[in-house]
Amino acid sequence: MTVVGIIAEYNPFHNGHLYQLEQVREQFPTATIVVAMSGNFLERGEPACLDKWTRTRQALTAGVDVVVELPLAFCVQPADRFALGAVKILKEMGVEQLFFGAEHAEYDFNLMAEKTLNIHGDFSKYNESYAAAYQRAVYTQLGYSVDTPNDLLGLAYARANVRLNARFRLVPLQRIIAGHHDLILQKKQNIASASAIRKQLQARKIKDVKTYVPEITYKAIMKQPLISWNDFWPLLRYQIETSSLQKIRSLYGVGEGLEYRVKQQLEGLPEDATFDDWLKAVKSKRYTYTRLARLAVAILVQVTSGEVEEVEKNPYLRLLGFSFRGQCHLNKVKKSSCYPLITKITKDNKKSTLQLDYRAGNVYALATGVKQDLRHIPLRIH
Repeated sequence: MTVVGIIAEYNPFHNGHLYQLEQVREQFPTATIVVAMSGNFLERGEPACLDKWTRTRQALTAGVDVVVELPLAFCVQPADRFALGAVKILKEMGVEQLFFGAEHAEYDFNLMAEKTLNIHGDFSKYNESYAAAYQRAVYTQLGYSVDTPNDLLGLAYARANVRLNARFRLVPLQRIIAGHHDLILQKKQNIASASAIRKQLQARKIKDVKTYVPEITYKAIMKQPLISWNDFWPLLRYQIETSSLQKIRSLYGVGEGLEYRVKQQLEGLPEDATFDDWLKAVKSKRYTYTRLARLAVAILVQVTSGEVEEVEKNPYLRLLGFSFRGQCHLNKVKKSSCYPLITKITKDNKKSTLQLDYRAGNVYALATGVKQDLRHIPLRIH
Protein backbone atom coordinates (compact mmCIF):
# COMPACT_ATOMS: atom_id res chain seq x y z
CA MET A 1 0.00 0.00 0.00
CA THR A 2 1.36 3.40 -1.00
CA VAL A 3 1.96 5.99 1.73
CA VAL A 4 1.55 9.58 0.56
CA GLY A 5 2.88 12.51 2.59
CA ILE A 6 1.74 16.14 2.63
CA ILE A 7 3.23 19.06 4.58
CA ALA A 8 0.50 21.53 5.45
CA GLU A 9 -0.80 24.36 7.58
CA TYR A 10 -4.50 24.30 6.63
CA ASN A 11 -4.94 27.89 7.74
CA PRO A 12 -7.83 27.36 7.18
CA PHE A 13 -8.60 24.12 5.34
CA HIS A 14 -10.14 25.20 2.02
CA ASN A 15 -11.22 23.83 -1.36
CA GLY A 16 -7.70 24.06 -2.76
CA HIS A 17 -6.57 21.62 -0.07
CA LEU A 18 -9.55 19.41 -0.89
CA TYR A 19 -8.54 19.47 -4.56
CA GLN A 20 -5.04 18.31 -3.60
CA LEU A 21 -6.44 15.34 -1.67
CA GLU A 22 -8.71 14.47 -4.59
CA GLN A 23 -5.66 14.43 -6.89
CA VAL A 24 -3.87 12.07 -4.50
CA ARG A 25 -6.88 9.71 -4.43
CA GLU A 26 -7.14 9.84 -8.22
CA GLN A 27 -3.55 8.67 -8.59
CA PHE A 28 -3.47 6.36 -5.55
CA PRO A 29 -7.03 5.28 -4.62
CA THR A 30 -5.94 3.03 -1.73
CA ALA A 31 -3.06 5.17 -0.41
CA THR A 32 -2.62 6.03 3.24
CA ILE A 33 -2.37 9.83 3.37
CA VAL A 34 -0.15 11.20 6.14
CA VAL A 35 -0.11 14.94 6.84
CA ALA A 36 2.58 16.70 8.86
CA MET A 37 0.71 19.82 9.99
CA SER A 38 1.93 22.92 11.77
CA GLY A 39 0.38 23.33 15.20
CA ASN A 40 -1.02 26.56 16.59
CA PHE A 41 1.81 28.78 15.32
CA LEU A 42 2.90 28.68 11.71
CA GLU A 43 6.07 28.86 9.63
CA ARG A 44 5.23 32.35 8.36
CA GLY A 45 5.28 33.61 11.94
CA GLU A 46 1.60 33.90 12.78
CA PRO A 47 -0.94 32.16 14.99
CA ALA A 48 -3.27 29.76 13.20
CA CYS A 49 -6.73 31.22 12.68
CA LEU A 50 -8.27 27.98 14.02
CA ASP A 51 -6.66 25.66 16.56
CA LYS A 52 -4.81 22.50 15.59
CA TRP A 53 -7.58 20.13 16.74
CA THR A 54 -10.21 21.87 14.64
CA ARG A 55 -7.94 21.78 11.59
CA THR A 56 -7.10 18.13 12.23
CA ARG A 57 -10.79 17.20 12.24
CA GLN A 58 -11.28 19.07 8.98
CA ALA A 59 -8.39 17.20 7.36
CA LEU A 60 -9.57 13.79 8.56
CA THR A 61 -13.12 14.48 7.41
CA ALA A 62 -11.75 15.38 3.96
CA GLY A 63 -9.93 12.05 3.62
CA VAL A 64 -6.57 12.35 5.40
CA ASP A 65 -5.63 9.18 7.32
CA VAL A 66 -3.02 10.41 9.81
CA VAL A 67 -2.23 13.90 11.09
CA VAL A 68 0.96 14.46 13.06
CA GLU A 69 1.96 17.82 14.49
CA LEU A 70 5.08 19.61 13.32
CA PRO A 71 6.89 20.66 16.50
CA LEU A 72 7.02 24.41 17.12
CA ALA A 73 10.81 24.13 17.00
CA PHE A 74 10.49 23.39 13.26
CA CYS A 75 7.78 25.99 12.67
CA VAL A 76 9.89 28.98 13.77
CA GLN A 77 12.41 28.21 11.04
CA PRO A 78 13.09 29.56 7.53
CA ALA A 79 11.94 27.35 4.66
CA ASP A 80 15.00 25.09 4.37
CA ARG A 81 15.09 24.14 8.06
CA PHE A 82 11.30 23.93 8.27
CA ALA A 83 11.38 21.51 5.34
CA LEU A 84 14.19 19.49 6.89
CA GLY A 85 12.19 18.98 10.08
CA ALA A 86 9.00 18.07 8.20
CA VAL A 87 10.78 15.59 5.93
CA LYS A 88 12.42 13.96 8.97
CA ILE A 89 8.98 13.32 10.43
CA LEU A 90 7.39 12.05 7.22
CA LYS A 91 10.35 9.75 6.59
CA GLU A 92 9.78 8.17 10.01
CA MET A 93 6.08 7.88 9.16
CA GLY A 94 6.96 5.61 6.26
CA VAL A 95 6.04 8.06 3.50
CA GLU A 96 6.99 7.11 -0.08
CA GLN A 97 5.38 9.87 -2.17
CA LEU A 98 5.51 13.56 -1.23
CA PHE A 99 2.78 15.70 -2.78
CA PHE A 100 3.05 19.50 -2.72
CA GLY A 101 1.59 22.47 -4.55
CA ALA A 102 3.80 24.40 -6.95
CA GLU A 103 3.48 27.46 -9.13
CA HIS A 104 5.59 25.63 -11.74
CA ALA A 105 4.79 21.94 -11.45
CA GLU A 106 6.82 21.27 -14.60
CA TYR A 107 10.08 22.02 -12.74
CA ASP A 108 12.41 19.09 -12.09
CA PHE A 109 12.73 19.67 -8.35
CA ASN A 110 15.12 16.74 -7.94
CA LEU A 111 17.57 18.22 -10.44
CA MET A 112 17.16 21.66 -8.88
CA ALA A 113 17.98 20.18 -5.48
CA GLU A 114 21.14 18.52 -6.76
CA LYS A 115 22.37 21.78 -8.32
CA THR A 116 21.67 23.88 -5.22
CA LEU A 117 22.57 21.39 -2.50
CA ASN A 118 25.79 23.17 -1.55
CA ILE A 119 24.09 26.53 -0.96
CA HIS A 120 24.38 27.39 2.72
CA GLY A 121 23.10 30.17 4.95
CA ASP A 122 26.32 32.05 5.67
CA PHE A 123 25.52 35.14 3.63
CA SER A 124 27.74 38.06 4.56
CA LYS A 125 25.89 40.99 2.97
CA TYR A 126 24.05 42.98 5.62
CA ASN A 127 22.15 45.24 3.22
CA GLU A 128 19.82 42.46 2.06
CA SER A 129 17.69 39.80 3.70
CA TYR A 130 18.59 36.12 4.01
CA ALA A 131 15.74 35.35 1.58
CA ALA A 132 17.10 37.74 -1.05
CA ALA A 133 20.63 36.38 -0.65
CA TYR A 134 19.37 32.80 -0.88
CA GLN A 135 17.40 33.52 -4.06
CA ARG A 136 20.45 35.22 -5.57
CA ALA A 137 22.52 32.10 -4.83
CA VAL A 138 19.85 29.84 -6.33
CA TYR A 139 19.77 31.96 -9.49
CA THR A 140 23.55 31.65 -9.78
CA GLN A 141 23.31 27.84 -9.66
CA LEU A 142 20.22 27.35 -11.85
CA GLY A 143 20.29 30.28 -14.25
CA TYR A 144 16.70 31.25 -13.44
CA SER A 145 14.85 32.58 -10.42
CA VAL A 146 12.84 30.51 -7.98
CA ASP A 147 10.93 33.21 -6.15
CA THR A 148 7.34 32.08 -5.69
CA PRO A 149 6.28 30.69 -2.27
CA ASN A 150 5.31 27.14 -3.20
CA ASP A 151 8.18 26.65 -5.64
CA LEU A 152 10.61 27.73 -2.93
CA LEU A 153 9.06 25.28 -0.47
CA GLY A 154 9.13 22.57 -3.13
CA LEU A 155 12.85 23.18 -3.64
CA ALA A 156 13.34 23.08 0.14
CA TYR A 157 11.51 19.74 0.34
CA ALA A 158 13.61 18.37 -2.52
CA ARG A 159 16.85 19.48 -0.85
CA ALA A 160 15.76 17.92 2.45
CA ASN A 161 14.83 14.74 0.60
CA VAL A 162 18.40 14.48 -0.72
CA ARG A 163 20.11 15.50 2.51
CA LEU A 164 18.18 12.98 4.60
CA ASN A 165 18.21 10.25 1.95
CA ALA A 166 14.46 10.02 2.44
CA ARG A 167 13.97 8.65 -1.10
CA PHE A 168 10.58 10.27 -1.53
CA ARG A 169 9.11 10.41 -4.99
CA LEU A 170 8.28 14.10 -5.37
CA VAL A 171 4.90 14.90 -6.91
CA PRO A 172 4.38 18.64 -7.53
CA LEU A 173 0.79 19.65 -8.24
CA GLN A 174 0.07 22.76 -10.27
CA ARG A 175 -1.69 25.47 -8.28
CA ILE A 176 -4.92 26.35 -10.02
CA ILE A 177 -7.12 29.47 -10.13
CA ALA A 178 -5.57 31.30 -7.14
CA GLY A 179 -1.97 32.23 -6.42
CA HIS A 180 -0.45 31.93 -2.95
CA HIS A 181 -0.61 35.67 -2.25
CA ASP A 182 -3.85 36.46 -4.10
CA LEU A 183 -6.07 38.54 -1.83
CA ILE A 184 -9.19 38.58 -3.99
CA LEU A 185 -11.98 36.02 -4.00
CA GLN A 186 -12.56 35.36 -7.69
CA LYS A 187 -16.23 35.22 -8.58
CA LYS A 188 -17.67 32.16 -10.33
CA GLN A 189 -14.83 30.08 -8.83
CA ASN A 190 -14.73 27.86 -5.76
CA ILE A 191 -11.00 27.98 -5.01
CA ALA A 192 -9.21 30.90 -3.38
CA SER A 193 -5.91 31.35 -1.59
CA ALA A 194 -5.78 30.99 2.18
CA SER A 195 -4.58 34.61 2.28
CA ALA A 196 -7.72 35.83 0.50
CA ILE A 197 -9.95 33.74 2.75
CA ARG A 198 -8.25 35.02 5.93
CA LYS A 199 -8.57 38.60 4.70
CA GLN A 200 -12.33 38.20 4.44
CA LEU A 201 -12.54 36.48 7.80
CA GLN A 202 -10.57 39.25 9.50
CA ALA A 203 -13.03 41.75 8.02
CA ARG A 204 -15.83 39.59 9.48
CA LYS A 205 -17.17 38.88 5.99
CA ILE A 206 -17.66 35.24 6.89
CA LYS A 207 -20.49 34.52 4.47
CA ASP A 208 -18.29 35.63 1.58
CA VAL A 209 -15.98 32.62 2.02
CA LYS A 210 -18.67 29.93 2.07
CA THR A 211 -18.12 29.06 -1.59
CA TYR A 212 -14.39 28.55 -1.08
CA VAL A 213 -14.26 26.18 1.93
CA PRO A 214 -15.76 22.76 2.74
CA GLU A 215 -18.85 22.72 4.95
CA ILE A 216 -16.95 21.53 8.03
CA THR A 217 -14.60 24.52 7.77
CA TYR A 218 -17.47 26.95 7.30
CA LYS A 219 -19.25 25.60 10.37
CA ALA A 220 -16.08 26.01 12.43
CA ILE A 221 -15.48 29.62 11.42
CA MET A 222 -19.12 30.42 12.15
CA LYS A 223 -18.83 29.05 15.70
CA GLN A 224 -15.28 29.76 16.84
CA PRO A 225 -13.32 32.97 17.41
CA LEU A 226 -10.81 33.53 14.62
CA ILE A 227 -7.35 34.11 15.99
CA SER A 228 -4.78 36.63 14.73
CA TRP A 229 -1.77 38.56 16.02
CA ASN A 230 -4.16 41.16 17.44
CA ASP A 231 -5.13 38.65 20.12
CA PHE A 232 -1.53 38.27 21.28
CA TRP A 233 -0.14 41.79 20.78
CA PRO A 234 -0.67 42.92 24.42
CA LEU A 235 1.19 39.84 25.69
CA LEU A 236 3.98 40.20 23.12
CA ARG A 237 4.36 43.86 24.02
CA TYR A 238 4.57 42.93 27.70
CA GLN A 239 7.26 40.32 26.97
CA ILE A 240 9.37 42.84 25.03
CA GLU A 241 8.96 45.66 27.55
CA THR A 242 9.76 43.56 30.62
CA SER A 243 12.49 41.30 29.22
CA SER A 244 16.11 42.33 29.58
CA LEU A 245 18.35 42.56 26.55
CA GLN A 246 20.17 39.48 27.80
CA LYS A 247 16.90 37.54 28.02
CA ILE A 248 15.82 38.51 24.49
CA ARG A 249 19.31 37.66 23.22
CA SER A 250 18.88 34.09 24.53
CA LEU A 251 15.76 33.51 22.43
CA TYR A 252 15.83 31.65 19.15
CA GLY A 253 16.46 33.74 16.04
CA VAL A 254 17.93 36.76 17.83
CA GLY A 255 21.35 37.84 16.64
CA GLU A 256 23.37 40.68 15.13
CA GLY A 257 22.13 43.07 17.82
CA LEU A 258 18.49 42.54 16.88
CA GLU A 259 17.52 42.57 20.57
CA TYR A 260 18.33 46.30 20.71
CA ARG A 261 16.19 47.08 17.68
CA VAL A 262 13.27 45.03 19.02
CA LYS A 263 13.14 47.03 22.24
CA GLN A 264 14.09 50.46 20.90
CA GLN A 265 11.48 50.46 18.16
CA LEU A 266 8.78 49.46 20.63
CA GLU A 267 9.73 52.32 22.96
CA GLY A 268 9.23 54.78 20.12
CA LEU A 269 5.67 53.65 19.35
CA PRO A 270 2.51 55.23 20.78
CA GLU A 271 0.40 53.38 23.34
CA ASP A 272 -2.25 52.54 20.75
CA ALA A 273 0.27 50.96 18.36
CA THR A 274 -0.60 47.60 16.82
CA PHE A 275 1.45 44.49 16.06
CA ASP A 276 1.72 45.61 12.43
CA ASP A 277 3.02 49.02 13.56
CA TRP A 278 5.77 47.34 15.58
CA LEU A 279 6.64 44.99 12.72
CA LYS A 280 6.99 47.89 10.28
CA ALA A 281 9.13 49.81 12.76
CA VAL A 282 11.57 46.91 13.22
CA LYS A 283 11.69 46.08 9.51
CA SER A 284 14.92 46.79 7.62
CA LYS A 285 16.62 45.61 4.43
CA ARG A 286 18.28 42.85 6.42
CA TYR A 287 15.09 41.41 7.91
CA THR A 288 11.95 40.38 6.06
CA TYR A 289 8.52 40.69 7.64
CA THR A 290 8.30 36.90 7.82
CA ARG A 291 11.63 36.61 9.63
CA LEU A 292 10.51 39.21 12.17
CA ALA A 293 7.10 37.58 12.59
CA ARG A 294 8.80 34.26 13.39
CA LEU A 295 10.96 36.13 15.88
CA ALA A 296 7.78 37.53 17.44
CA VAL A 297 6.52 33.96 17.98
CA ALA A 298 9.82 33.09 19.66
CA ILE A 299 9.49 36.10 21.99
CA LEU A 300 5.81 35.43 22.70
CA VAL A 301 6.35 31.76 23.60
CA GLN A 302 9.87 32.39 24.98
CA VAL A 303 11.50 29.86 22.66
CA THR A 304 15.18 29.44 23.53
CA SER A 305 17.92 28.30 21.18
CA GLY A 306 18.59 25.35 23.48
CA GLU A 307 15.00 24.13 23.18
CA VAL A 308 15.13 24.24 19.39
CA GLU A 309 18.44 22.38 19.33
CA GLU A 310 17.04 19.68 21.61
CA VAL A 311 14.05 19.01 19.33
CA GLU A 312 16.29 18.97 16.26
CA LYS A 313 18.51 16.35 17.91
CA ASN A 314 15.65 14.29 19.32
CA PRO A 315 12.54 14.58 17.10
CA TYR A 316 9.26 12.86 17.92
CA LEU A 317 5.94 12.02 16.32
CA ARG A 318 3.02 13.84 17.96
CA LEU A 319 -0.21 12.21 16.84
CA LEU A 320 -3.23 14.49 16.44
CA GLY A 321 -5.69 12.24 14.63
CA PHE A 322 -6.25 9.19 12.44
CA SER A 323 -8.75 7.13 10.45
CA PHE A 324 -9.19 3.35 10.51
CA ARG A 325 -6.75 3.02 7.62
CA GLY A 326 -4.44 5.39 9.47
CA GLN A 327 -4.59 3.22 12.57
CA CYS A 328 -3.40 0.20 10.58
CA HIS A 329 -0.47 2.25 9.30
CA LEU A 330 0.34 3.54 12.79
CA ASN A 331 0.69 -0.03 14.02
CA LYS A 332 3.51 -0.46 11.48
CA VAL A 333 5.11 2.87 12.39
CA LYS A 334 5.28 1.91 16.07
CA LYS A 335 7.42 -1.10 15.14
CA SER A 336 9.71 0.63 12.64
CA SER A 337 10.23 4.22 13.80
CA CYS A 338 13.21 5.37 15.81
CA TYR A 339 11.20 8.35 17.09
CA PRO A 340 8.74 8.08 19.98
CA LEU A 341 5.07 8.18 18.97
CA ILE A 342 3.33 10.47 21.46
CA THR A 343 -0.45 10.29 21.83
CA LYS A 344 -1.06 12.42 24.92
CA ILE A 345 0.42 14.89 27.37
CA THR A 346 1.76 13.35 30.57
CA LYS A 347 3.34 14.78 33.72
CA ASP A 348 6.72 13.77 32.38
CA ASN A 349 6.65 14.75 28.70
CA LYS A 350 5.15 18.19 29.33
CA LYS A 351 8.33 18.96 31.26
CA SER A 352 10.69 17.31 28.79
CA THR A 353 9.99 16.23 25.21
CA LEU A 354 6.86 18.33 24.71
CA GLN A 355 7.67 21.27 26.97
CA LEU A 356 7.93 23.76 24.09
CA ASP A 357 4.77 22.60 22.29
CA TYR A 358 2.91 22.43 25.61
CA ARG A 359 3.89 26.01 26.44
CA ALA A 360 2.87 27.16 22.96
CA GLY A 361 -0.51 25.50 23.46
CA ASN A 362 -1.01 27.28 26.77
CA VAL A 363 -0.18 30.62 25.18
CA TYR A 364 -2.57 29.97 22.30
CA ALA A 365 -5.30 29.03 24.78
CA LEU A 366 -5.06 32.52 26.30
CA ALA A 367 -6.80 33.76 23.15
CA THR A 368 -9.26 30.90 22.62
CA GLY A 369 -10.08 29.94 26.19
CA VAL A 370 -9.74 26.28 25.15
CA LYS A 371 -6.95 24.05 26.46
CA GLN A 372 -4.81 22.68 23.66
CA ASP A 373 -3.06 19.68 25.16
CA LEU A 374 -4.17 18.58 28.60
CA ARG A 375 -6.89 15.92 28.44
CA HIS A 376 -6.69 15.82 24.65
CA ILE A 377 -6.31 12.48 22.90
CA PRO A 378 -5.91 11.97 19.14
CA LEU A 379 -9.09 12.39 17.11
CA ARG A 380 -10.44 9.28 15.41
CA ILE A 381 -12.61 9.37 12.30
CA HIS A 382 -14.21 6.18 11.00
